[in-house]
Amino acid sequence: MQATDYIIEVTAPEFQAEVVEKSRQIPVLLEFYAPDAEPSVELAPVLRKLADEFKGKFRLARVNVQAHPEIVQQLGVRTLPTVKVIVNAQMAQELEGPQTEEQLRHIIEPLIMSPAERIRDQIGLLLASGDRQGAIAMLQEAIGEEPQNYVLHVELADLLTMENRLDEARQILAGLPKDTDGIAKPKNRIEFIEGSASLPAIDALHASVIASPDELQLKHDLAVRLIADDQIEDALETLLAMMKIDKEFSDALARKTMIKVFELLGKGDPMATAYRRKMFTFLH
Repeated sequence: MQATDYIIEVTAPEFQAEVVEKSRQIPVLLEFYAPDAEPSVELAPVLRKLADEFKGKFRLARVNVQAHPEIVQQLGVRTLPTVKVIVNAQMAQELEGPQTEEQLRHIIEPLIMSPAERIRDQIGLLLASGDRQGAIAMLQEAIGEEPQNYVLHVELADLLTMENRLDEARQILAGLPKDTDGIAKPKNRIEFIEGSASLPAIDALHASVIASPDELQLKHDLAVRLIADDQIEDALETLLAMMKIDKEFSDALARKTMIKVFELLGKGDPMATAYRRKMFTFLH
């Protein structure tokens, strides 16, 4: 296996510098292998693939057990293959025997998350359990520790908007650079909530749309009300129905509204990806 800056063969004299000290900067996966051991041969390309994919976010340090028995003895390696995870000069995890790519990825991804990504992940768990207040408290605490992390401010503004604390959200957004990553998300949510305030209730709008199915402004009003009520997929379907009748209605209002919804959902959201494709189909 060819060595790179993030895939190295480790010898005993190099171990302290290349594994222990390096692990203070990035996680190190310490792979114990033997060139003629079939389980080692099977695992090696999987680890190499992940190391290449993550391009230096972790280091793969390989130890040939036949060439360096002193390291094997010192670290108590009992079987092949063995992978030890070293973080901040401490043993974080030990994996013995064959591992699938999915198992390894499940271990690696949390290790290489940035602090902001880790916080987002924890907030996602709180929101999934319905604890929006807990998520807001966590963000406020994180911002206290990282006041210049504008992405955290954006996430807080969005949660405050969901709680209808619009003035607090606006105040946060007003203090952020206009090009802050993700800032369109809370701004669009505020716009939809404010836009829905003067509209009839969803049931009344549904009834109006059924009574006048070709009245596109009614469909758009319903979509806005649905978005404000967090019924996003129903709203997107309503906007697609508008485009099917007249995609140029009111200066392409349905398309522009869908784009704002995609920004609200955020990068990589599966629903946004699916409906972008559907919108593209209608447009072309």
